[in-house]
Amino acid sequence: MTAGPRPLRSPVLWSLLALFVLEFCLFDHFGSRRFTSIYPRWNDQIQYLGEAYLGHEYARAHGLAAGLWQALVNSSAQGTLHDFFATLLFAAVGPSRSAALALNLLVLVAWQAALFFGLARVSGSRLLALAGAALPLTLCGFWDDVPGCAYDFRLDHLALCALGVTSAVGLFTDGFRSRQGSLAFGVAVGLTLLTRFLTGTYFIVILIAGMTWCLCQSDRKRRAANLALAALVAFLLAAPFFWINRDWVWNYYYIGHYVGPESAIRNQHFGLGQSLAFIWDQFSHRHLGVFFGLVAAGGAVALALTRLGDAGRSASVRPLVGGGLLFLLAPLLVLTLHQQKSEVVVGALAPGLILLILAGWQTAAGPAKPGRALACATAAIVLAAAGFFVQRQLRPAFDAPTLANIRLVNSLADTIYRRSQAANLPEARIAVDYITDSLDAQVLRVICYERHQVWRPFNMTLPTGIAEPTEAEVMARLGQSDFVFVTEDAPAGGFPFDQKLIALRPQLRAWCDAHLRAVDRFQLSNRRMILYQRREIPFP
Repeated sequence: MTAGPRPLRSPVLWSLLALFVLEFCLFDHFGSRRFTSIYPRWNDQIQYLGEAYLGHEYARAHGLAAGLWQALVNSSAQGTLHDFFATLLFAAVGPSRSAALALNLLVLVAWQAALFFGLARVSGSRLLALAGAALPLTLCGFWDDVPGCAYDFRLDHLALCALGVTSAVGLFTDGFRSRQGSLAFGVAVGLTLLTRFLTGTYFIVILIAGMTWCLCQSDRKRRAANLALAALVAFLLAAPFFWINRDWVWNYYYIGHYVGPESAIRNQHFGLGQSLAFIWDQFSHRHLGVFFGLVAAGGAVALALTRLGDAGRSASVRPLVGGGLLFLLAPLLVLTLHQQKSEVVVGALAPGLILLILAGWQTAAGPAKPGRALACATAAIVLAAAGFFVQRQLRPAFDAPTLANIRLVNSLADTIYRRSQAANLPEARIAVDYITDSLDAQVLRVICYERHQVWRPFNMTLPTGIAEPTEAEVMARLGQSDFVFVTEDAPAGGFPFDQKLIALRPQLRAWCDAHLRAVDRFQLSNRRMILYQRREIPFP
């Protein structure tokens, strides 16, 4: 019998596949399931889930190809591939939060796979590559219940992993001596740009720095030409969609972040030192965590022990160091200079740091040949990373009071869904007197779709945004509303909108008592509230 292809007989590749299967099964059946029945928190994922579900509904009505194209060209300020991939996945398994979150895990697996093959290429060791592929599992920010984690369907996680894929694909360029590797890098850059438009600021720095380095090499013409080709490929992939969304991108990022009224509210006015301190604090504690540091250091020690007594020459770590510095320093520069600081996007530094850690691991391992010592070190690293991942998927997510709030929000969403259906409202206009990620119209619309598989046209009359509204605008929008959530008592604070509505609370209550019907009183966390509805809407 003819022997099968060597890769099919590689225990390392089978181990990598087993790791991926373990990740997907645990995440899908345990980790993400803790979050699929609760309302989509932290506001941002409301937009992305809404776009994904709308893409699926469009595909159902007009065909999958039309739905995928609509997802690509749908107006967006942040990116366009999240709803494209979600629409494709929904066509196979149906629309659900579980399917949307599975996309988060799949893009992480793509990063790990790219790391494995890239590291195997530059180091010549599949065992070392397997250890490197497991390292992203130890990033605590993926598995903590915080905005931007793997349980949150928003662009931060997708963009971070896309940056990771691109940084690993860069290892195939051979310092931009390889034409095929450079083409693959250009494709990866283009897809990352389409995943999140804002990564363009990172890639401008990366490409300029990379071109400067290429021009300093002896074979500068070849390297510079391949890098220019990669940039051209990325441009051709991304530019048409940037052009389609140019007004949205301009208004969201330039107007919204620099000159608009909300930019002043969100600007922390940090100096250079404060910016760097903020980034390091958030990156080290929120995104990396103690266990990541222990695995990074412990892995280097374990791998160093495999080369005792062997002083041979190891493979060059220059590709890992160069790529790591580019993908670490470019986001660091952009995030430091940006006037609005966000703890969520700081995770963009992780791909570059991981490449630098892998350079350290390769140096520590040296020229160690495949054998029992290297296999044991690799197994220890992989088991530590997998154990951390398993523990994070199986631990409880919420305490009893939080679960009670979750059930309450779901019940309120069902109430508004049933009553708007019974009243045959063309759209349910919903007002809330504070900025919330649990009760506004956009949240309730997504909850109702996930629970009833019907996309109801809910319209948010209040809030108007985080900026302070005028009293006339508040009262006008109140008069347009079918359902109104009014606070009876709650701690002071919040955005300027919240503070304005606190001052207007007596007028709001008086107007609602005179014109609407109070149909429910409830307590959500530390806030006592009343739900009002128009009197002509049926009430059991």
